Amino acid sequence: MRTPSLWRRLTTRGRLFIWFWLAVVAVAAILGATLHFIRPPHPSIAQWNADVARHHLKGDHTGILPPQMALLEKHNGTGGFPLPLTGPHGQTARQIYAAQTVDVPPGTPMVAVLLEGISQPDEQSTDAMASLPGAVSVAFSPYLSGADTLMETARQYQHETLLVLPMQASKDKPTTTQTPPADDAGPRAISLLNSAQQNTDNLNWVLSRMAGYVGVVGAPVGPNANTLLHSQDFTTILGTLDKRGLLYVNGTVDQPITGAGLLGQADVQINADTDIVGIDIQLLKLQQAARRNGHAIGVMSPLRPVALACLRAWIAHLKDVGIALVPVSQLILPPDPADVTPTTPNGAMRVNLAAPQATQSR
Repeated sequence: MRTPSLWRRLTTRGRLFIWFWLAVVAVAAILGATLHFIRPPHPSIAQWNADVARHHLKGDHTGILPPQMALLEKHNGTGGFPLPLTGPHGQTARQIYAAQTVDVPPGTPMVAVLLEGISQPDEQSTDAMASLPGAVSVAFSPYLSGADTLMETARQYQHETLLVLPMQASKDKPTTTQTPPADDAGPRAISLLNSAQQNTDNLNWVLSRMAGYVGVVGAPVGPNANTLLHSQDFTTILGTLDKRGLLYVNGTVDQPITGAGLLGQADVQINADTDIVGIDIQLLKLQQAARRNGHAIGVMSPLRPVALACLRAWIAHLKDVGIALVPVSQLILPPDPADVTPTTPNGAMRVNLAAPQATQSR
């Protein structure tokens, strides 16, 4: 005679006991998997302020605010940090994390400098941010390490920050070599070779590499920049950036763009790998563009000691030639209503000399 199985030999109470603990284990496994995918924000932002109700516009605070949890998704993105979003009271990253507006008398040409070449948290990077005025904006590569340290250093010295959006404007696949070519934008670039979903995934990865920035700056590398900048994928990207409350700076001088959101246009690309004379000439061109148009944006990269010395000297003499240095955001964001002086009670109009008209798109 065949011996009954262990399960058949168990009493009804014994079977219920086993079923109970199997159910407990199953529920625990489901909860564990859920917490894995819907996990709390990056550990470094756990202490950040979760209430931005009082910060409606950039004029409501002094200094650069740390990342606000109300302006971030509840879970981390693929890059390690939560993706930005519009706050519960309509606040946006481009407002909250913008540098303080510089008071500029009417008619004064304005110039903004975006230092794009800071790539690692070393002594040279710290020296650059410590020695330059807070009105100089800085942009970080999404591929760098030590993002927390760099962002904190930038806030400490009152610099607003942007992220570099890698863009590959080549229609041919790069050749496989040990040393990537100079025009390789990296594995997470927005590319003409990618599908729309791949470009969306790469954008989300880039935007979740850091937190607390006002927007992104991009300049396609490769021979087909115009094709990429006017593609449907790029139009979608601009719409996504706008919905997430970010501004966009087009770093390609000879390829103006149009699209959704608040867009800035670089007037001069300053190549920091040239000699002192070459760098000074490019800074002079930026100065002339500001006089000609009333405003100008210069993008400088990479970070080099010689270029940093030239930039310091050039900034020191701007006031003497009647040009104001302002943050990049000041030339892109619309005027802050908090800075607009209301009409006096007797009906006389008061002229506001502190907030120049900013340009949204050029």
